[in-house]
Amino acid sequence: MRKDESFLCSELVKVSTGASAEIANLEQINTSSCEVKMQEPLPVGTPVKMQCLECPQHKECCNDCIYFGRVRSHKVDPVLGSSIEVDFEGRNWSAKEWKPRHLLGIPPTSGQ
Repeated sequence: MRKDESFLCSELVKVSTGASAEIANLEQINTSSCEVKMQEPLPVGTPVKMQCLECPQHKECCNDCIYFGRVRSHKVDPVLGSSIEVDFEGRNWSAKEWKPRHLLGIPPTSGQ
């Protein structure tokens, strides 16, 4: 994850890579990137589209939670699945625009 202010979160999101889509858990987010847990890893450089499964603001039609990005890295854990880091493209994330239901700020550590 990048060094700007990060948040732990837990939100189910749909991650699409063209014709295929998978449900993932959004684990961490900051203004320029996020980390999701998925069953299968995605290759580095893969363009993705992410959006929430259910609007936290209870809107019937919502584009606030749609983010586009590209896979920066992935780590595979045989038990937990794949941790995938995605760099946002086109716009940055802001809690004022879209706030996952479970969001907890991570205090900055010295040296950042």
